[in-house]
Amino acid sequence: MKGTEFSAAIHPSVDGNITVNLTDVSLDEVLSVIRDMYGYEIEKTGKVIQVYPAGLRTVTIPVDYLQFKRSGRSLTSITTGTITNTDTGSSSSSNNSSSSSSSSSSSSRSSSSSNTAKGGTEIETLSESDFWPQLQTAVAQLIGSGSGQSVVVTPQASVITVRAYPDEIREVRHFLGISQQRMHRQVILEAKILEVTLSDGYQQGINWSNMSFGNGDVVIDRLGDAVTGLPGLDPIGSLLGGQTNVTISDGSFEAVLSFMATQGDLNVLSSPRVTAANNQKAVIKVGTDEYYVTDLSSVVGSGDNSEPSPEVELTPFFSGISLDVTPQIDDQGNVLLHVHPAVIEVDEQVKEIGYGNTSISLPLARSSIRESDSVIRAQDGDVVVIGGLMKSNTIDQVSKVPFLGDVPALGHLFRNTTQYTEKTELVILLKPTVVGVDTWQKELERSRDLLQEWFPDQ
Repeated sequence: MKGTEFSAAIHPSVDGNITVNLTDVSLDEVLSVIRDMYGYEIEKTGKVIQVYPAGLRTVTIPVDYLQFKRSGRSLTSITTGTITNTDTGSSSSSNNSSSSSSSSSSSSRSSSSSNTAKGGTEIETLSESDFWPQLQTAVAQLIGSGSGQSVVVTPQASVITVRAYPDEIREVRHFLGISQQRMHRQVILEAKILEVTLSDGYQQGINWSNMSFGNGDVVIDRLGDAVTGLPGLDPIGSLLGGQTNVTISDGSFEAVLSFMATQGDLNVLSSPRVTAANNQKAVIKVGTDEYYVTDLSSVVGSGDNSEPSPEVELTPFFSGISLDVTPQIDDQGNVLLHVHPAVIEVDEQVKEIGYGNTSISLPLARSSIRESDSVIRAQDGDVVVIGGLMKSNTIDQVSKVPFLGDVPALGHLFRNTTQYTEKTELVILLKPTVVGVDTWQKELERSRDLLQEWFPDQ
C-alpha cells in the first residue's frame, strides 16, 4: 500500500504465502482473486482494507420474502359407478356381508373416501410453498456442519445468519442472489372466458385451421406446443373435435374475438386479470354457493319418542366460474402455465324418496361442469387459446299465428313446436405478460418508438 491512497489493516492471525501473476487489473479485482483462491476475508471500507484469516465468519444476509406457508390444490374428477363388496365378521355361526354401490357423478369439489373404491379418471395437482424452512435446509446443505458451521433463519426480520468459511459464505450469497431474482419474477395474466353459440356450419366445434388474416399480423405458431415429455392434445383434438390449445404470437385479443364471431354468437362470460408470482398459484373465483341435501339418515329417539326421524346433511355447491393458474417463468421470458378453468352450473331438482311409509321431497343438486386441466408453454405476450369444451342444449322453438296461437283451448291448432339442438363451446383466452426488472425500461422504449412513429423528426 506504500505510495497509494489506501491503508491496510491485517489481522495478527493472518499467515501464509500468496502467489499470483496478474496484469493490468484493478485493486478490486486483485482482492477478489485473493478472497476466492485463498479464502481470506477481505473487507474494503472507504480507503481502508481489512484482511482477516481464513476461518469461520458470521454474516447476516437480508432475504426479502414473506413469512407464510401457502398450499393449493387443483382437482378434476370424473367418477363412474362402482360396486364394492365387504365381508366382515366371518365365523361358523354367522356371516355378515354388505354391498354398496356409488352412482355416476362428475364434480370439481375435493372429496375424501379412503374406504370406497372409485372408477374413472382423476387429475390432482398439489402445490405448496413453505419458503423459510426450505431455505434453511438448502443453506445448511451448502455449508455443511462438520466444523462449527450453522444457519439461523429469522423470518420476522427477513434475514438469515450464516456462520461458515469465506468461500462457503460466498456460495451462499450467490445462491440467495439467484434465488431472489427468480422468486421476484411476476406475470400479469389477462384472461377472457367466452362462450360461442355455434352456427349450423360449425356444429363440430370452432375450426381453428381457418384462422388467417390478410394483414399478416396474426400468426398461429407453436400449435399444440407441449413440454418435452408431455403428449400434445391437438392431434387428438383434430380427430375427435376435442380440446385444442393454440398459441397466437401477436398478443391480440381483438383478432381472436373477431375470428370467433364468424363461427357463431359470441358471449363474454368473464374478463379477469390477476398478477401471479413465479411458481405461486393465482385463483379467480366468481359465483355463488347454494346448499343442497347430500345425505339422509334415520335417527331413532329414546323413551316415548321412539319414532324414527330423518336427519339431513346440507353441503354447499359452487355455481359460477373459477380459474386457477400457476406460472413458471424462465430467463428468456417463456412462461410455463398450469391452467385449470371450470364453469359450473348448478340447479335444483326435487326428487321423491320413500322413507318408511312416507315419501319425502328432497332438493338435490344437478350440476353441469365444463373444466379442463392443461400444462401450456407460451412466450411473453402470446395469447393462449383453450377450446373444445362443448355443451348441447335441446330447445323448444314455438312458431304460431299471431293472436290465434294464443287463443285458449284452440290455440294449439295455430301453433307448431319443434325441437332443435343448440351447441355452445367454451373458450378460454390467456395472455401472460412477464414483469421483470427491465419491464418499465422496455415500456419507455416502446412508447418512445411510438412517438417517433407518430411524430417523426422533420
